[in-house]
Amino acid sequence: MVVLLSIFSILLCGMVVTFVGNSNNYKALCEEQKSMNSVLQADLTTRNEQYDTLDKKYKELESNLQGDLKNLEAEKNLLAADLHKAERLAQQYQAQADSWKGVMAGFEQSVRNLQSSLSQTQQQLDHARAQGIKDQKELNQITADLYEKIVQLQSMEAERRRLLEQKKDLESQFSSGTAGAREVIPVTPLPRTATPATAIAAGDYIKGLVTDVKENLITLSIGSADGVKEKTVFHITRGDRFLCDVVVTDVDINQCAGVLDLVQQPPQVGDTASTQL
Repeated sequence: MVVLLSIFSILLCGMVVTFVGNSNNYKALCEEQKSMNSVLQADLTTRNEQYDTLDKKYKELESNLQGDLKNLEAEKNLLAADLHKAERLAQQYQAQADSWKGVMAGFEQSVRNLQSSLSQTQQQLDHARAQGIKDQKELNQITADLYEKIVQLQSMEAERRRLLEQKKDLESQFSSGTAGAREVIPVTPLPRTATPATAIAAGDYIKGLVTDVKENLITLSIGSADGVKEKTVFHITRGDRFLCDVVVTDVDINQCAGVLDLVQQPPQVGDTASTQL
């Protein structure tokens, strides 16, 4: 028991010493904690004031943002209405564009048809002009032949009348018995041989250029030295295109002049003049 009590006393003394030491430490810690609590309280007050200030600013900013948001919402509604209106107008314009596109397609087709018709008409016109020139040449040839035939008929008619007069004169001489007494002189003179108008032979090909154009009078670069005569007909061409004819009215040695005929297009200086196409 003595030993146990000794051991218990020793343990109790250690516990008391430990308790006393720890109580001093707890007191110091409590004081330190109170000091820190005061600092923290002051810091909390400061932070509360800062929070109130920031909260006030936040509320003001929120109020401003709410106002801006309302304005933006109203602007958004206006823009949405404008967008809807623009889309409706775009649809109308697209419909009009599609309609005009169809109209333009039809117009282009009409233009192509007109161009094709114009080309065909131009070809027919060129063919008709060429045929007209050919017919005119044939008509001129037929007229010349007809004139020659008329002259021959007139000559034959004059010869017939002369023979009839000779016959009557011979009959009167036989009836009076003085046949062969004198030479028979007919009243109708002997006809002269019909001579056609001067023309260039088929083998004579004359070619020159237009040197001057004055209204209906054309000057060519060829003259009598080249075989040109009055009433010679020159065909004026430009490339493969027939322009007109020129009937020569005045001839010089190195040039000639004439008037226009069968005008399809007005000639220009430098165009080709030839007696054959």
